[in-house]
Amino acid sequence: MNHSPLFHGQGHGELGWSLYPSVLIGFGLWTLLYWWANRGKDTPLSQQIAFHLGTFVGLIALVSPLDELGDEYLFSAHMVQHLLLMFVTPPLWLLGTPGWLVDGVVPKRLDPLVKRLTSPISAYVAFVGALLFWHTPAAYELALESEAIHIFEHLSFIGAALIGWWPVIGAEDSRIPKPAPPVRMLYLFLLTIPCTALAGILTYAKAPLYPFYMAAPRLYGLSALEDLHLGGLVMWLPTHMFLLLALGITFFKWFTTADQKASQDFAKEYS
Repeated sequence: MNHSPLFHGQGHGELGWSLYPSVLIGFGLWTLLYWWANRGKDTPLSQQIAFHLGTFVGLIALVSPLDELGDEYLFSAHMVQHLLLMFVTPPLWLLGTPGWLVDGVVPKRLDPLVKRLTSPISAYVAFVGALLFWHTPAAYELALESEAIHIFEHLSFIGAALIGWWPVIGAEDSRIPKPAPPVRMLYLFLLTIPCTALAGILTYAKAPLYPFYMAAPRLYGLSALEDLHLGGLVMWLPTHMFLLLALGITFFKWFTTADQKASQDFAKEYS
């Protein structure tokens, strides 16, 4: 991909940090707005750390050498970047955002629209749609050829992931509802299906699927096909680990809450 000097922090051909002004300014404003909104509030430190950690991971994905490694050389590195933008940064941002902040940002008149967008079915379609669409060879190649489309791709990954993770990780005390824990667990299980399908296609492909990487300089002794298979494994193993971890935490919290409620009901009945 031919980067414009306006966006690139290193000379062409060098593997280094990519100092994109749009990314640095955007993430800087995002952090400043979060800090300003939390002034004088009692947001737990753990939530604040989660939010800023999500921002840090997003920056690592977009401005570290990982960005150029994926854009210029290795499909597998690009998959790591996509993994961070869909499975790490957005969940951490949601974990770090209290319900009052969500309710303050979303105008009440938009509640019906936001509730529809974050319902399990809509959220699933948004998340899976972005994941699958941008990994079709035609869309993938188009994003590599155009800086503007590449930026839009990253924004759509983050936006779709924020919507897609809301039914599981969204704030409990927000006006925007979340489904019951059993529905959340089913939702997470169903998310593994398209991830498995995409990972299987990439891992077991008999020939390279993306012409760009067939012509890219080879690094670390990886052929284009081996690089593709490695990218498939990146999609397969870490994504399932994140989804299963979220499922386990959801079940544990549900079980603990139900057990506490049963104990309280028992104590009230026999007190």
